[in-house]
Amino acid sequence: MAVKYIDVTASSDLFAPAVRAFGDIAIIGRGGFGTKKSRPVDIASPADAAGAYPHGATKLVAAVDSGSSSVDVPVDVPVGTLVRIGAEATSEVRTVQDSAAAGTNFTLTLDTALDQPHPAGTDLLEEQDSDLLRAVRTVFRQSPPPTRVWGVQVDFGTPLWGEALDDVGRLDVQIVALANMPLNDTNRATLGLLADHVTHADGDGKERIGVAMIDRTLSAEDMVKQNSAPVKNERMVLVAHHSPDDVAAAAAGVIAGYRPHVSLLLKPIDIAMTELFAEADITKLDDGRINWITSPVLLPGHALYLGEGYTADESHGKKYIDVVRTLDDINFRIKAQLIRAIGSLRISRIGLRAVLTMVESVLSPLVQQEVIEDFAIVIPLLALLDKDQAELSGAEQLKIKTARSSREVPMMVSVVYAGAIHRLKIDLVFT
Repeated sequence: MAVKYIDVTASSDLFAPAVRAFGDIAIIGRGGFGTKKSRPVDIASPADAAGAYPHGATKLVAAVDSGSSSVDVPVDVPVGTLVRIGAEATSEVRTVQDSAAAGTNFTLTLDTALDQPHPAGTDLLEEQDSDLLRAVRTVFRQSPPPTRVWGVQVDFGTPLWGEALDDVGRLDVQIVALANMPLNDTNRATLGLLADHVTHADGDGKERIGVAMIDRTLSAEDMVKQNSAPVKNERMVLVAHHSPDDVAAAAAGVIAGYRPHVSLLLKPIDIAMTELFAEADITKLDDGRINWITSPVLLPGHALYLGEGYTADESHGKKYIDVVRTLDDINFRIKAQLIRAIGSLRISRIGLRAVLTMVESVLSPLVQQEVIEDFAIVIPLLALLDKDQAELSGAEQLKIKTARSSREVPMMVSVVYAGAIHRLKIDLVFT
């Protein structure tokens, strides 16, 4: 064996910073009637959602004769639910008009009398999608589609929305919505839980926004009044509409399909809506920082679009959704790049120069991609370490000593963000 004066063993220790998704959604809602709370489910397609959240099902507890307009079942079925009683040729489809407790059971009043007799134990099946399944289908219908969707089912009879939001808090999602939960006086407290959740999400990379639709039966004036505490929040997005679809889920899907810095203004949304807002109503919604669904005549095809990209609260300088999402994205990118410096780099001139370079490596590509316009990084301690140590004052020496003993280094990163054009004012002059 030859003598080696220098022996080198090559290895690779390349560091790849963590990557944060920008379009992962969590939808919380009720499943079919009689269903219980379930753990969050990672849904890859509408077909997966149908398998995870089947229609509600129960059985008749007593036989019914032909001509009867009521049946007894062991679970409560909401008014307006379309149900199928029986199977195959003897099955009948009816709508539940009323549900009343009868001891341990419930008596359902049907819209029309039954044509056939049905014995006890006959199946009673839900004929329509549940709130959660319908919302998930709506999310996947948007284009471009979201990257990932989580479904979180609450107990149908006694939904504990706070517990469900706690479960979502452990997921790496960026957008959260409640299925079939229009913002009105009745649902304000529940949607307030959503606003509190997105405001106080704990953990690196857990930053998120909430999306809610305003009750479509309200007037424009009353819709604007709904943008108040506790839902008035810079991390909440409110959408006004005239659609029977779950517009909160649809808007969440639209937001998820675009990178954080992309404005949501005039992005297409796939919902059913034939009645548009009048110009006077749009002015009221715009003044109230409520997003609306529109179909501008200047865009061919008569499709539907988001009329704005507002957050529900601009009082802290975050008027638009893309501002909040871009800040969250940059925040995570910087943390993910710097995590390797923690416990490794020293509080020295060389160490802090390395920190500065690492942050620049995150922000410089964003300038080239026109995500941000410019940036500045200030590390006050580095300015002191760059000075001739003999020229430092006693106060400056104490700052260095304090930083090294506490092992904390303050740093400020300033980013210039140039948002997209939302309005153009043109003076057209003929001479």
